[in-house]
Amino acid sequence: MADKKASHAETQLGPLQRQVLEYVWDNPGCTARDCVDAFNSQSEKQYAYTTIKTVFDVLHKKKLVSRRRTKTAYHYLPRQSRAGLLKERLSDLFSRFRGDAAPVASSLVDALQEDDPEQLKALIAELKERGHIK
Repeated sequence: MADKKASHAETQLGPLQRQVLEYVWDNPGCTARDCVDAFNSQSEKQYAYTTIKTVFDVLHKKKLVSRRRTKTAYHYLPRQSRAGLLKERLSDLFSRFRGDAAPVASSLVDALQEDDPEQLKALIAELKERGHIK
């Protein structure tokens, strides 16, 4: 049980970690400098290079990104797709509910219905398209 908690804690992402991972998904092969420059040009909040480099190091330790070294910098690639990470996270969530997907799925439907009914309609359409529901 302790191993599950440790692995779950290791894969938790803070807001900046999620933002950096999103950047890597959108810009595979990027460097920390690329990310800093993009973030600082798009927002009032200015990030130090060392802050973003630390986030990249943490994402690498969590095995969410891989990196290859060139002469002057590491270039980062996502280790899995957004969909792959989401599937892994949902599987982890289901396992914490002892494999009973019903409470998790119904909570998702409730949240979508409250936040954006159109997203719920899109989800139903996708499930029909994939053959999961008729």
